[in-house]
Amino acid sequence: MERETPLDKKKEMKNIIALLMEHKFRFIFSVIFVIISSVLTVIAPVLIGDAVTIIFDGANNILHGTGTMDFASLANILLTVSVIYVVSFLFSYLQKYFIIKISSDIAFTLRQRMISKILSLPMSEVDKNKRGDILSRLTNDIDNLTSGITESLMEMMTIVITLVMSLIVMLMINVWMTLLIVVLIPIAFVLIGLMVKFSQKYFKSQLKMKGQLNSKIEESITVHDAMRSFNYQDISMDDFRKNNARLFEDEWKANFFASLIHPLIQIMNYIGYIAIAVFGGLFVIQGVFPVGRIVTFMQYAENFTNPLEELASVMSVVMTALSSSARISEFLEYDDEQNPSSKQIFKLNDEITFENVNFSYVPGEKIIDDFSLTVKKGQKIAIVGKTGAGKSTLVKLLMKFYPVDSGKIMIDGVNINEYDNHSYRSMVGMVLQDSWLFSDTIENNIRYGNLDATENEIVEASIQARTDNFIKQLPEGYDSYLNEDTDNISQGQKQLLTIARTVLSKKEILILDEATSNVDTRTEKLISDAMNNLMDSSTCFIIAHRLSTITNADKIIVLENGKIIEQGTHDELLLKKGYYYNTLNQK
Repeated sequence: MERETPLDKKKEMKNIIALLMEHKFRFIFSVIFVIISSVLTVIAPVLIGDAVTIIFDGANNILHGTGTMDFASLANILLTVSVIYVVSFLFSYLQKYFIIKISSDIAFTLRQRMISKILSLPMSEVDKNKRGDILSRLTNDIDNLTSGITESLMEMMTIVITLVMSLIVMLMINVWMTLLIVVLIPIAFVLIGLMVKFSQKYFKSQLKMKGQLNSKIEESITVHDAMRSFNYQDISMDDFRKNNARLFEDEWKANFFASLIHPLIQIMNYIGYIAIAVFGGLFVIQGVFPVGRIVTFMQYAENFTNPLEELASVMSVVMTALSSSARISEFLEYDDEQNPSSKQIFKLNDEITFENVNFSYVPGEKIIDDFSLTVKKGQKIAIVGKTGAGKSTLVKLLMKFYPVDSGKIMIDGVNINEYDNHSYRSMVGMVLQDSWLFSDTIENNIRYGNLDATENEIVEASIQARTDNFIKQLPEGYDSYLNEDTDNISQGQKQLLTIARTVLSKKEILILDEATSNVDTRTEKLISDAMNNLMDSSTCFIIAHRLSTITNADKIIVLENGKIIEQGTHDELLLKKGYYYNTLNQK
């Protein structure tokens, strides 16, 4: 089992406070409104106690015939209390309004920062994080954090203010009775601390398991057809059950330990109320204070102990918010992709050179081993080899998705690391085995290759990519909308659209990564024709399993374990009767 990193509560509180300080004026107003509302709520019981004393004394006067009840004073007190509660409600409403606005803004800001971070991460970090876990941080964890701020932050502030104010008034009424209540507080905090200690590791673990469970759910949906075809449903369900069972275990333990706080605090409260009733009655009999003060003291004792119960009820929300904050912070603290240079590049003038390039995803396990190659402008270079030979890794290095371990890749004699990432990648176009399209119109999907393209340029690119014919046969033509999974067109049509997009982009360097491997022979012919048009004016790197598609390449290199074991033209490699010859002639 993976070891859990302890939750640094102080650090996460600082992170939350830093987020709040981005909205400091609204936050300051919220704090002021909380203070006013809490102070007014604390003042009210004193007046209610005075009203009880007036009623008690008035009833005695009437009963013994020594006077009447002071209705004028009673009415003034009740009116004042009513005004206090109305004003307290108003300020409470205002602080709720402001804090909800703040939490909504924080959610908005964090989503933007998370998406920005995803787009700026190096490919190595993207590969390390499962998509389901990233989505869980982007949705569940942000919701948990903002809910914690909305539901708990002001409530905890109210608790502190109420505790302090109530303690002051209770001491003014009677020190000894106050001590009876205060002595219970350390016991309560010890209990709360123990429950928090037990529950916090489960709160953090359950968030991690939610991320893993989301990954499983996403996997089940996105590759559902493959699962069915390989009868993988039972295995997938078993994996899901294991993850779901772990989440269940963490979830109920976290909530169970957090929920124990409430009944434990309630027991402390009941003990306190009994002590107040007994000793308060004795003090009234002795004439230490009037009977109304017992009512006042009981209310303040309730104001003093109830917040502890409220603290118990919000503790699970707080712990979840802190755990979510930790997961969000961890993701936002990942290092961005390095782009140390601002040097621009706009075209390839002469050649691309790989010089003694070495690369490994895992230290000590080389994928590319001392690779050297020179590619002249306009050449078509085909890369073949077994699965795992390093073909796709090679083009990822060319794209600057990963830094090489040693050696260098150069454009016109200049190391590609000396160029600005954006301008460098703007020269390179890619057509991959897995076509990527968006939930948008066909026209806009093609336009993605050049956002400034006119409709005529889009149609011309489409004609070159052999897509114009099938697009015009659709009911809405270029305005046809592709659904979320883009499964309302065929795989071959998807691939042709990505080629049309790349044609429109007019790139200096093209990477074609097994672009015809998922289609039938007829569609392969269309794609091959489209790619030939595409490659006419570019320097091309072609990765293909079907060797018949690369016979016209200027140079074919054969990779094995990241090294070139053969290179030459189609005819030259056939004469060598090595790997290429044997693979091409396999029956």
